[in-house]
Amino acid sequence: MTEYEIACLGKTPFPSRRTARRRARQIRGEGGPHFHTYRCPFCLAVHVGHAAGHATYLRAGRHGPIPVQEYAA
Repeated sequence: MTEYEIACLGKTPFPSRRTARRRARQIRGEGGPHFHTYRCPFCLAVHVGHAAGHATYLRAGRHGPIPVQEYAA
């Protein structure tokens, strides 16, 4: 799996940080986790994601789940 696939594929691209923050607040209001927003270096859109080291799920791959290995920044 390439860095691009890990960082960008399957994530919603938001046109602005403001829109992404609004969606993150909506998810939190529905009982979801605390997300942060960041500018993607690959597609240059804004994504919403877990803070480094706090992913709580496995990514889906072609051949089953792929464990997420994150390192604290």
